Amino acid sequence: MNHPTHARSHQGFTLVELLVVIAIIGVLVALFLPAVQAARESARRIQCSNNLKQLGLALQNYESTHTMFPPGSTGHQRHGLFSKILPYLEETAIYGQVDFQGDSLADPNRYTVISAYVCPSYPYPSVAEAGTLPYFWLEGAYTTYQGVGGVNPDASGATTVEPGVVMSGEGVTIYLSAAGDLPDNGLFAWRSQRRISQVEDGLSNSFAIGEFVHCNGFGTLCSDPPGNVRPWVFGGTGEINNSPGSYAFKIAEHPPNSNIDRGFGVGFNHLPMGSFHPGITQFVFADGSVHSIIDNIDFIVYQALATIDGGEVLDDY
Repeated sequence: MNHPTHARSHQGFTLVELLVVIAIIGVLVALFLPAVQAARESARRIQCSNNLKQLGLALQNYESTHTMFPPGSTGHQRHGLFSKILPYLEETAIYGQVDFQGDSLADPNRYTVISAYVCPSYPYPSVAEAGTLPYFWLEGAYTTYQGVGGVNPDASGATTVEPGVVMSGEGVTIYLSAAGDLPDNGLFAWRSQRRISQVEDGLSNSFAIGEFVHCNGFGTLCSDPPGNVRPWVFGGTGEINNSPGSYAFKIAEHPPNSNIDRGFGVGFNHLPMGSFHPGITQFVFADGSVHSIIDNIDFIVYQALATIDGGEVLDDY
């Protein structure tokens, strides 16, 4: 006698099936998240490049109006590069409130964020309100970019005379400073401005502005943000023995993204350029073009790009 057969119905997943599904989901997530993060970083990098293009265009328009590029820093506790180019970034109202003869610490727009001055990959707040940090000169709206002020003719960076003394010779002027000696061979300088005719290496071979996000012990995230990033309204530090300290431009004394700690005798003017983009730092050149410079660029080439009158012939970087 034949008996009808009945298919067994599953009431749910077995433990093994559940574990397999969870494992598959875990693998997919592990594959998917890096792709999402990479896409987001790519978008941030493009926006940073657009910021630099705006800054490059602002420099070009400033030069067209004034027949020279803006100064790097105009003096101790005075404004500098980033205040000077405000009208060419459609920030005329803010520019109209700037007192270029007054103390930049007292600027009414000290806490006003200028979006073009902050790289979107910067992982920290773009502004610190009054009373929120241990030192008042850290408070304000930041810029994660700095002008490039050339290279120190003294490769050792040693100061051979008292800080604040200006040495001139063989066509080179060096401001010797406790914050790091300032040469006179970059697009931006202390209390002086460049004409296009002075950019002897060519606008397309000379750095103008690059990314700067330096923290002591750079290489991991800051334990004390903002590290050495400063508000955009500041052009120069307070006067210490007449030593020029720039908050608006830096010297190419070290490769980009170098792990440098100021506690080991590196002057503030000599801190390395760098970014939070993996493996590269972006620069706008004096001709307005933006390029990504890899961290392991030949240092001789890097320093050649940082000067305006070195006479180097550069084919590739």
